[in-house]
Amino acid sequence: MSSPARSDASGGGAGPTQMNVSRGRSPTSLLIAFLLLTAATALGQERAPQPTTDTSAVNSSRWEIHASLRLRPEWRDNADFQPANDSDAFWGQQLRISVGVRLHSSLSGFFQLQDVHLWGAERDGVTYQFNVNLRQFYLDWTLRERLKLRTGRQELLYGNQRLVGSFGWDTVGRTFDGARMTFDWSNRWATDLFAARLVEVRRGTPHRVGNQDLYGTYTRFTSQRPERVEFYGLYLHDGLRSRGELPTGAFRLTGIYTFGGRVSRPAAKGFRYDIEHAWQFGERGDDRHRAAALAAQAGYTFDRKFSPLVSFEYDFATGDRNPADGRSGEFHNLFPTNHYFYGHADLVGWRNMHDLRATLAAQLRPKVRVQVDYHRFLLASRRGRWSSAGGQTLGFDPAGGSGRDLGQEVDVMARIPLNAHVQFEAGYSLFVPGAFARATRGSELHHFAYLQTWLGF
Repeated sequence: MSSPARSDASGGGAGPTQMNVSRGRSPTSLLIAFLLLTAATALGQERAPQPTTDTSAVNSSRWEIHASLRLRPEWRDNADFQPANDSDAFWGQQLRISVGVRLHSSLSGFFQLQDVHLWGAERDGVTYQFNVNLRQFYLDWTLRERLKLRTGRQELLYGNQRLVGSFGWDTVGRTFDGARMTFDWSNRWATDLFAARLVEVRRGTPHRVGNQDLYGTYTRFTSQRPERVEFYGLYLHDGLRSRGELPTGAFRLTGIYTFGGRVSRPAAKGFRYDIEHAWQFGERGDDRHRAAALAAQAGYTFDRKFSPLVSFEYDFATGDRNPADGRSGEFHNLFPTNHYFYGHADLVGWRNMHDLRATLAAQLRPKVRVQVDYHRFLLASRRGRWSSAGGQTLGFDPAGGSGRDLGQEVDVMARIPLNAHVQFEAGYSLFVPGAFARATRGSELHHFAYLQTWLGF
């Protein structure tokens, strides 16, 4: 039996990871057309913009070409927490070729081809042979000195990617078709406005009915001090009709508004912190939706041998208190990159949860960093669902008799960046099921391990 939270399909998304992109007209396509028309009338302005992601770099020369190869064998045991032998292993292969070109002083382009194979990952009946696909393809326009536009297929990465991210841990990743306008108000303030549609990339799976569109604004403030401030407003429109919790409910679309903010102080040495809070309202099918989430992390890196780091984190997301009242209370964490937050086994997502986390890390050698994490997981609502990092339901007791105790997890990870072109990473995770997990899933220990090699030039 394959894992319900295997890393090639986890990490979160607004529903299942298999999606069908229709070609009909929508508010997204109309907005993109308008932005393209605006950009076309503004050519001839100042310098070309610089893309915002490492995989999308275009420098001042006319052409820039990059390639990367990532190989990662993964092993998972007791995915269903049952005593039967269900050990599963596969190799993930990701090849990317990226090309950036400067077309004009105010216009640049970028495209990225990707070839993905998951060798030995066919136990669940899905064909994981994606072959070559167009992962990114966009144009960057400078409309004014402080006004920039990106249109086409692109990554969206905001904050620490708890809500909107590229899902870089995944072998396939995540991209959107859309448009993004960036206003640089000053050297300290910048605001993005965007409209985007999630791209379907997984073949050999049932097509998901309905598109998933994301609209939003994201503002960032930086200063000469280490602190950063961000605040945002997001709207998810899901074309999959749902009746909701009540059997008498009408089939309706999902529309969820998310508003929130983040304050952080990243630091290589000394004190660091990261606090994010978000709340939601709208409709989830025929149900009224109200939810909230909080993430708070604080740590200290000592200026000593091995640069030891001690960090503590608390994560919380509301759950559904009554699964039969026509009111949705489970926080929807949209399109995140979950893997490095709520346990590397990917068994818990930012939905209906409490997570108490402690971290110890050290730089044992100049190019060897080791990190150990401990997680204590509880359900926020005992009558709500236990969801994996990918949003799949792993356990559910609508009566609430199984309690809140999900379990504990220990993660050990080592990173070895030999140089700019060769990097290694290895990890092992052990999940010990608590009372709720034992009652709804099973009592066996869950193991996950991987060894990753990345080559780039």
